[in-house]
Amino acid sequence: MQIICSMIFLLVMMMISVSGFSDFEALLELKKGFQSDPFGKVLASWDAKALSTDRCPLNWYGVTCSSGGVTSIELNGLGLRGNFSFPVIVGLRMLQNLSISNNQFAGTLSNIGSFKSLKYLDVSGNLFRGSLPSGIVNLRNLEFVNLSGNNILGGVIPSGFGSLEKLKYLDLQGNSFSGEVMSLFSQLNSVEYVDISRNNFSGSLDLGLAKSSFVSSIRYLNVSGNSLVGELFAHDGIPFFDSLEVFDASSNQLSGSVPVFSFVVSLKILRLQDNQLSASLPPGLLQESSTILTELDLSLNQLEGPVGSITSSTLEKLNLSSNRLSGSLPLKVGHCAIIDLSNNKISGDLSRIQNWGDSVEIIRLSSNSLTGTLPGQPSQFLRLTSLEVANNSLQGVLPFILGTYPELKEIDLSHNQLNGVLPSNLFISAKLTDLNLSNNNFSGSLPLQDASTAGNLSLTNIGLSHNSLGGVLSEELTHFHNLISLDLSYNNFEGNIPDGLPESLKVFTVSANNLSGNVPENLRRFPDSAFHPGNTLLNVPISPETPKDKTDITLRKHGYHMKSSVKAALIIGLVVGAALLALVCAMFHFMSRKQHDEEKSDVTGEKSIVQKTEPSSSNVIAAKNSVQENESSSSTTSTPSIKAKLPVSSSRFSQYSDSENSSPFLKEPTEELHSDSRRKDETLSSQVPSSTPSLPKIQNSPDNPRSRQTSMRLDGNLYIFDSSLKLTAEELSRAPAEAIGRSCHGTLYRAVLNSDSVLAVKWLREGTAKGLLLGSERTREAHHIKIHGCTLFSFLSPRGWTAKPPTIVTGKPS
Repeated sequence: MQIICSMIFLLVMMMISVSGFSDFEALLELKKGFQSDPFGKVLASWDAKALSTDRCPLNWYGVTCSSGGVTSIELNGLGLRGNFSFPVIVGLRMLQNLSISNNQFAGTLSNIGSFKSLKYLDVSGNLFRGSLPSGIVNLRNLEFVNLSGNNILGGVIPSGFGSLEKLKYLDLQGNSFSGEVMSLFSQLNSVEYVDISRNNFSGSLDLGLAKSSFVSSIRYLNVSGNSLVGELFAHDGIPFFDSLEVFDASSNQLSGSVPVFSFVVSLKILRLQDNQLSASLPPGLLQESSTILTELDLSLNQLEGPVGSITSSTLEKLNLSSNRLSGSLPLKVGHCAIIDLSNNKISGDLSRIQNWGDSVEIIRLSSNSLTGTLPGQPSQFLRLTSLEVANNSLQGVLPFILGTYPELKEIDLSHNQLNGVLPSNLFISAKLTDLNLSNNNFSGSLPLQDASTAGNLSLTNIGLSHNSLGGVLSEELTHFHNLISLDLSYNNFEGNIPDGLPESLKVFTVSANNLSGNVPENLRRFPDSAFHPGNTLLNVPISPETPKDKTDITLRKHGYHMKSSVKAALIIGLVVGAALLALVCAMFHFMSRKQHDEEKSDVTGEKSIVQKTEPSSSNVIAAKNSVQENESSSSTTSTPSIKAKLPVSSSRFSQYSDSENSSPFLKEPTEELHSDSRRKDETLSSQVPSSTPSLPKIQNSPDNPRSRQTSMRLDGNLYIFDSSLKLTAEELSRAPAEAIGRSCHGTLYRAVLNSDSVLAVKWLREGTAKGLLLGSERTREAHHIKIHGCTLFSFLSPRGWTAKPPTIVTGKPS
């Protein structure tokens, strides 16, 4: 028995020890996932050595410990980044508060159902992903749940929220949760705050099917930004909301009419904008006895009919813009501070607003069909800060009283038919910052005569374009030191642009006027469209390089404009260059292909001639002329006539000189040439059969027919090695041409002798070295061709026969 008691005691002590150590160890393990701590509060203070006597973390930032166990982790808004691992801290059995909002923690909410003591859970504004674990419904002590702002949290909400009887606050907004909206609401009990906005919930919003405890306890209900359809409260049993103060169902696809909401006795804020609600506006929502509404927003719907008088003493914000409302302006607006009826079909006289009282702060009536003039009664609109009546049909002049409203900051009367001169007090109003009077019929000059003596001029944006204003731009404009935007385009201003306008200007345009002179230096940073069209006498000098410390938006835009022009020029240049390059490549390819085809046809023609040659007793194939001064040759050899066909065009050879001294082909060959000739003769002679007769020596002598007879003749004679044939250069020059092949090196001609011997004569184009090399190469090629009979290949340079010693090619008849 004593042993059993000892074992139980040791087990209990071990559990206590492990429990305290588990919390400490769990937080150290959790810390390993933290990658960034901008404020240095967590990573520095969560020290493994900082422990109290009960093994609780001591002075760890955001950590509260009691009786050896961690009860609270609160790390809100520290910019922490990393992985927050819930499985690591599942051993924190005493944890009641986990608040890590507005950080950059990632991970999943797995094992969230292990914290049985948890009452307050706030992981909003992080990067958690995945679905909501079903184990969350096991946290029976939960009172506050905020999962908002984790855009990658999604999926269907698990069933069983009915078991969370203590839950008062549920915020799921800004995620990707989905499912039927009423499947969630039907489970909730006594929740007071529910925000499921900006998710993917669907279905109809029939709160009559919700639990009575939910209907009676709910105070804030926001279902905006989902995909809800159908009518509001379509169920026959309309619930009676005892405590509902804020109801927001905007940005859905709700249809039907707007309920009177007489069953919502505590409703203060009703937002149903951006739906498909139709029919007329319930008058009860604007009456004093029906509700205690302070804000009503039904904009961006399809409501029709008149607005009627507003008698509610509590309504402060009324937004009925972007509907189909018609009729006249309401005579009374109660205590409304903000009235927005813009973008409707309201007509009638604008003067009805003079009865709206002194509570009005913002009046927005733009884009209607209002007529008449602005009221000019004194002591009105003492709280008015914004007057927007643009895009109507107002006429008349601006009342002087408009510039005396003490709180007026913004005036937009553009796109009307107002006329007359501008009141001077508009420009020196103490608080007026935005003045837009564009697209009207104002005339006269800018009344800025009092600007220099006024105190702090507050105007930042002035829009006066598309009017009939004229005169000289006053130097008083330079006193508006806070100007950001100035648009004076499409008027009749003349003279110079005043020098000294503030550097704060980001938008400036004076185009379509009659200005002249030079543009001030500090305005040259604006693009050309700021000054033209119009202003034909206005000179815009090239601005010097902008200092580096000027980095306002307009300078950047202007710089970008210049870069764009350069880029456009470069692109055009590149395109043209690429096109030219492609054209050159195409021409080169065509010429190469043509050369290849000509060479191919040349070789084919040569082979064809060789194969058609008839057998002959001579086994000698070809010879080139050799100039050797110390030997003589027989000049009495008979010269048979030529049947056909050798070239010479008189124009082709007229360019060459008859002077032997001027022709490199008529000079005596060098010793190197002779040695080269002898080497080739020896080599070729070894290849000739023994039956081949000895070759006559070819020499150049005065008796040789190389003597010049005409400027168009060839230089050099043609010999057959057995002395049976001798053709003089003159005879070759007079022979008619029969071209059988062409290439880039020259033209191949066919010649038939009286003896029916066939000659193939190659006429080489200009280029001595190239002709000599080619002659040798082609002669070597001929040696490998099967020859029928005796065939001779003659290679002619543009000056006649080549001056190298003869290259002899022999072949056996086949």
